[in-house]
Amino acid sequence: MKSAWILFAAMFCANMGHSVLAPVLPPLTRELGLSALQGGLILTCSSIVWVVFCPWWGRRSDDLGRKRVIIIGLAGYGLGAVIFAVFAQGGLDGVIANATLVWLLLVGSRMIVGGMYAAAAPAAQAYIADVSTGQQRTAAMGVVSASNGLGGMLGPALGALVVSLGMSVVAPIFMSSLMPLLGMLLVWRLLPAIRSPLKQGERAPKLNVLDGRLLPLMIIGFCAMLVPAVVTFTLGYLVQDRFGLDAIETASQTGLAVTVSGAALFFAQIVLVQVLRLPPLKLLRLGMPLVLGSVLLLVAVASPLQLMLSMVLMGVGVGMAFPAFRSAVTFAVEPHEQGAVAGLASAMPGYSYIVGPALGTALYGLAPFLPFLLTSVIIVAGIGVLFLHPRTRAVQPAI
Repeated sequence: MKSAWILFAAMFCANMGHSVLAPVLPPLTRELGLSALQGGLILTCSSIVWVVFCPWWGRRSDDLGRKRVIIIGLAGYGLGAVIFAVFAQGGLDGVIANATLVWLLLVGSRMIVGGMYAAAAPAAQAYIADVSTGQQRTAAMGVVSASNGLGGMLGPALGALVVSLGMSVVAPIFMSSLMPLLGMLLVWRLLPAIRSPLKQGERAPKLNVLDGRLLPLMIIGFCAMLVPAVVTFTLGYLVQDRFGLDAIETASQTGLAVTVSGAALFFAQIVLVQVLRLPPLKLLRLGMPLVLGSVLLLVAVASPLQLMLSMVLMGVGVGMAFPAFRSAVTFAVEPHEQGAVAGLASAMPGYSYIVGPALGTALYGLAPFLPFLLTSVIIVAGIGVLFLHPRTRAVQPAI
């Protein structure tokens, strides 16, 4: 489907800008004199804004049009990323001397990123739901979701490469801030506009996560998304402390690990999801146990090879689970509710990032194994809902 590939390219640009933070944020926060918890809270505050605005933007995509809302989101994302990089560089150069002020400015700029990018993700999901049906929809969701995998693979690689060349840890953030603007241009020039699903004068419906049709699926999605939220932004601390590396070596090793995971995620969504053509809940039942296995392996990671194996398992597992979740919720609601449900589903990773980075870094300060042990318990709970809740047996796509 041509539209899915256009959205894939546009969302890849934005996801690359986000994932470049993975290898550079831990050493950046330490160079700025910030604690691990403060580093996690930068992303937590951004995610709170994401969660608040995703449902709102999803409904606005019904009123304003999917394409227009995607363009607004990507443009705002690029602007917020530039502001974040400027404040970070100002802190490193001593232009902003107070560490607390630097932290507050970084939090504020990431909140801009979260609030604006919250427009693009739900509008893209709703666009796919509008133009696809049946098994084709899950495959198309896999294509668009694969932008996370490719962005997750190349973003950290870019960050690690630039830092390893001796440039500032902020340089990759400056470079990646241009990517969402490129995605905006692709959507503007290539993506066909589609009609609103609402009738003349009809208001966009509201949904909430407690809706009986959606609640078990939302629980499953949260449990699956919490794992990468904790691991991605705790991994740098684990790598540095477990293997005794300095800041540059940590950024390079962490970047490699996250890149490998992104490659596995990309392979799962572009190849496995497309070839298997399974209903969304069957994909979830394959992917979530793999995520559990990856976290259990991280608890006792003792070598770089073990680290890479764990990240491969995580990439494949999340690569199956994420598009399956996004597809499953579209089949649980009516056609005129797609914008609203897309907002809720797109907010779900945000819920996990509200909890994940801050919880992970706080627990890591108590004991390095605690973040990974807790996430393994949570993913087990999600698997239990997936296999046992009666609602998860009722969500099936129409052929």
